[in-house]
Parts: sequence; C-alpha cells; structure tokens
Amino acid sequence: MSGVQIPPPRPLNDMKDFLKEMLGNPSGINKFLNLQYQSSKDEEHYFSVTFDESSMNPRGFVQGGMITAALDQASSMAFIGDNNGTAAPLTTDLHVLFHRSLPLGEAKITVKFIKIGRQIATMEARIFDENDKLVATLMHTAVNFAIPKQED
Repeated sequence: MSGVQIPPPRPLNDMKDFLKEMLGNPSGINKFLNLQYQSSKDEEHYFSVTFDESSMNPRGFVQGGMITAALDQASSMAFIGDNNGTAAPLTTDLHVLFHRSLPLGEAKITVKFIKIGRQIATMEARIFDENDKLVATLMHTAVNFAIPKQED
C-alpha cells in the first residue's frame, strides 16, 4: 500500500455538488437502486433509495442482499465524494446487522465516517423505513484506493 496518496477531503459544499453531479444522471447500480444524494450535515451524509418488485424476497419485503448493496453503494459514494473523486473504497469487509424487514418503496440512508485513515477507511451506513425506523446497520471497512486520472 505504500505510495498511495489520498487527497485532503473536499469542502462540504463541493462534496454536495460532486455527489449531485455524480448521481444526477445515474447508471449501473445507482440507476438500479435509484440512489439519490439528499444532503450532508457535518460528517453525516443523507441518501434516498427506492426498491421496486425486482428487489422483493418471497415474503414480499426487500431482500437482504439488496439492502446490503444499497448501504455499500451509499457509503462508497459518500467516500468518493469526500475525496474529490480521486479515491474510492476498495472494500475489505461489510458487516450488516438486520433489525427489521423493509417494505418495498422509498427508504432513507445515512452515512457517517467513523475513521478515514491514510490507508484504511471505516464507515457506518444505516437504512430507515418510511416511518424512520431503523432497518439495518452496515459497518464498511475499505482500503483507500487512488483512482488514476483519465487522460483526455
């Protein structure tokens, strides 16, 4: 890991603009999940996600792996935004605690940075149902991975 240089975090207003731009025209998993950046306050970042029938388990709720994917993606987007798009998390561990079932539809996600070190980052993401009840908590540990600059 030597030689990996992580830039200083972006000022919060720049991060908001970066995330809105990145998620404004979603593709891939962001499009599938309809992951939307909402806002930030201090070290917490807020997202929304919409689960449709393609995310449904046999009981009619959101499948646990889909919840995990949404929490993983939201915490990754917050990390990328906080690093000015020059670093991404290379996940080493995802630990999920499920607290209750999640109905289909919109849910809210909060992401909080626990510790962002030079090489390792630890983040916590939580997902809440439409009644603001905690559904699941994710602890996300990752290696800080520098994104190579794109040549024009």
